Amino acid sequence: MEQHKSRLGYTLGMLSLFLLGAVLFLIGFFPASYSAAEKDSTVPEGRPTTLHGVKLEPPPPAYDSFILFLVDALRADFPDAMSMPVAHSRACERLTLHVDIPTVTMPRLKSITTGTLSNFIDIALNVGHTEQVEDSVLHRLKQKNRVVSFAGDHTWVNLFPSEFSRRAENNDSFFVNDFYEGDRNVTKVLESELDKSDWSLLILHYLGLDHIGHVEGNTSPRIALKLKEMDEAVQKILEHKSIPNYLLMLTGDHGMADGGGHGGNTPAETLVPLYLYSKNCSKSISSTKTYNQIDLAPTLSVLLSVEIPTLSIGSLIPEMLQSLSLEHQLYAYFYNAHHLLNKARVKFGHDKVQWSDYYTWYQNATLVHKKLLFHMRDGDGSGASQVLYHNAKLNYMRVAREISGLLSESLVKFDYGFIALGLTLTTAASLHMVISVLYLDLTEQLHLDTLNVGQLIVSVIAAVLVNMTSHALDIIRTSSWLQSFMLLIPLAISVYLTIDVAQALLKIALPPIYTRRLKLSIPLPLPLLACFAIRTLTLGSSSFIEFEYKTWYYLGNTLILLTAFRTLRRRITKTNVELDGRHLYTIASTCLWQMRKVFVMLMMLTLMRYIHRLQAIRSTIMIFSLLLLWARLHRHSASWMQSVASGAALCMVYCFRGLNGQVHFIELAPYLASKLMVPTLVIFWCCLALVLGLGYREALPQTHPSLGTRSVLLQLLQTNLTSSLLLAALLQKVQNILLLPVLLVALQQTYKLCDVFGTSARKFSVRLVHVYKIIMTIFLARMFYFYQGNSNSLSTIDLTPGYIGQTSYNPVIVGLFVTLNTYGAEIHAFLYLIVHTLRSDLRSVGIMQLQPPYSIAADSLIAPLYAALIMLPAAFYLCLMVGFRYHLFIYSVFSPKALYDCYTVLVFYLVFLVTSLYFKLFKNDA
Repeated sequence: MEQHKSRLGYTLGMLSLFLLGAVLFLIGFFPASYSAAEKDSTVPEGRPTTLHGVKLEPPPPAYDSFILFLVDALRADFPDAMSMPVAHSRACERLTLHVDIPTVTMPRLKSITTGTLSNFIDIALNVGHTEQVEDSVLHRLKQKNRVVSFAGDHTWVNLFPSEFSRRAENNDSFFVNDFYEGDRNVTKVLESELDKSDWSLLILHYLGLDHIGHVEGNTSPRIALKLKEMDEAVQKILEHKSIPNYLLMLTGDHGMADGGGHGGNTPAETLVPLYLYSKNCSKSISSTKTYNQIDLAPTLSVLLSVEIPTLSIGSLIPEMLQSLSLEHQLYAYFYNAHHLLNKARVKFGHDKVQWSDYYTWYQNATLVHKKLLFHMRDGDGSGASQVLYHNAKLNYMRVAREISGLLSESLVKFDYGFIALGLTLTTAASLHMVISVLYLDLTEQLHLDTLNVGQLIVSVIAAVLVNMTSHALDIIRTSSWLQSFMLLIPLAISVYLTIDVAQALLKIALPPIYTRRLKLSIPLPLPLLACFAIRTLTLGSSSFIEFEYKTWYYLGNTLILLTAFRTLRRRITKTNVELDGRHLYTIASTCLWQMRKVFVMLMMLTLMRYIHRLQAIRSTIMIFSLLLLWARLHRHSASWMQSVASGAALCMVYCFRGLNGQVHFIELAPYLASKLMVPTLVIFWCCLALVLGLGYREALPQTHPSLGTRSVLLQLLQTNLTSSLLLAALLQKVQNILLLPVLLVALQQTYKLCDVFGTSARKFSVRLVHVYKIIMTIFLARMFYFYQGNSNSLSTIDLTPGYIGQTSYNPVIVGLFVTLNTYGAEIHAFLYLIVHTLRSDLRSVGIMQLQPPYSIAADSLIAPLYAALIMLPAAFYLCLMVGFRYHLFIYSVFSPKALYDCYTVLVFYLVFLVTSLYFKLFKNDA
């Protein structure tokens, strides 16, 4: 089999199958809704009206008006006596709520209104499609024909499209550059609603604080100004005269991480305040207590005198029930415990509940409750009655909290059919790719990269049998025949790939006596394998995942340093032998001096860890970064005009940052600076378009007929890389712009080191050089990914770049810009590797004269091996996810990492797809 045969189509196919398997795995591991299985359950409806034959009266509404004052990203330590003096000093109770993950808006709103936990996959629904809620406190109010008014985040309207009597939602809640306008509109609605008296519940959702955090971080001076604005809004409610009997609840949907984002599980993100206000409250604030956010739904239901939502698994918040009489308070605790006990019977079975401890507590509580009712209705308010009251209350609360915890744990459901199918597809695709790269002869023998019709027919038949059996045994569940039929495709593909992989592994495992010994098509150096294996095995530890950046920093620098020392040793030994051992000191010092750039690069890589600390000189750093980036781009510009356009675009980047006040710039009035931002961005986009146009014009054969197809391909890919780097310079944070030219320098010096390492060997192997370059590129890309400030926590996703130059929320543009900003190092490293490989064939230096040409490997070796090394750790990690599915940190640590890994493969897939199109169009032998 020809080692330089193009394998772009095969690689693209394996990547597509891997992503299909990843989607199926995520569907099985994160079902769309926890509550699907309980929609048709037998949980009794209605509030209880008797207790052991004694008639009960549900309490009437505790207040005339309820106001839910929701400040997005209001973490527990934000409101205090300095930042929100009115809200802090006039609160009747200052409580804390614990928020479940994921700490993003949509699942938090579902928890507040339904009292149930949200699925981790809601993190995706939060920015895309938002499913409607079928039962909640708002639905119960609508059934009672009670008026509910709303103003703020449009996510509420997506969740509850017909439950609001009046609504004024923000048009672009995801437009994070809106710090004030949306909140002012909410306050205007508040002022108008306070003059009305027909509403039972008023919901206000302010977004400005969250937007400031996303754009400027939690230390922004605008945070204090926004908290003061919220304090003034609270004051308007407290001092209004037309609502004498009200309950105001000030809280947040989630907190804010130290970097300004959210989505993770740090205390700053999972703890939010709950301040309560009402007329004539005692203000005897005790020590701060913490409850769960899901406890709000049942508590509000009792206070509003409506039924608790069927899906609710929350307990009651005692501090919110103090306005009720003792009899009504006890009814509330009884009702909540009764509701949860019914859910436990449905979930765990009647017999199991009957023999549980919490059922014994429930029986004791109801007997004491019944006895107390007789005392109360006889007018006995003695100390004995108080003892009975507290006895019954504590038992009811014990029952509720015990069952709430059990139900929360039981909500973790997995669709093992989809999980198994997804794992089979991802693992088989990854192994198929690895085998085809390592054993080219075996690939040719078994025709792994071509379609076998007979094997395909067998696979389809097996898929039909597996599909029918899985549905019959309820292993796989689908809602329609169409979905069941569609499952045949991934099932058949999984069987087909599994047969291929099994055959290949059997051939490899057979002793040489029965078959010809198979040789590896590419060398596998032990140091590279060791570093790669260490990185992959560390995925099994939650601590290593949380601090993964340290693994990459250590392994990346270690690998480069080890390669440098091995190269240095080889060169000194070789030269020393040639000179018969003379002048050893001179030889060593000369060779060491020749390696000076590598050691300078290692120092630069170490310094990159601390660039976020250089805020004081960021203007100087940005100017230096832009000049260095322009110098790197100028070296490979298609013409002087393209170089000038690149320089002009980088100048506009500095001007834009200067107008934003992020770097030193000409002193301008604020209104003038804001007016100049749009023209500055327009000039930047014109320069970027000019760079693209000039690059493509120079590459066209009509312009330069003498250029070969490979030269055209090289010029086009170089233009794409230049344009991507210019756009990344606009999107990156000021201190991170330095990473762009440093990445190019690091890659260039690393590739030179790999070339020298290859030529210093006794027997030169061009494939060994390629393997070193591929793995070095992956390691450097991951190092620079973490240098940007990224992590495996969802809270570090920087949304600000998505809104640069945008006046409204466009999910496609925002997603594109955020992806380019987050995964810029991965994208640019791969493109630079391809461009470097193609360019090397055009230079007459040493090893480049080998046959087949050095650049042939761009699509025959580099692309498939790079893809295999991206896919294999991700597939391994998905297997680990199944083993750790009941781990304490499965949703807080392991799950975000799985999403990041799958998205990394998707980003590579898209970049590889575009690059493959250029190869197909402009490379003769592709």
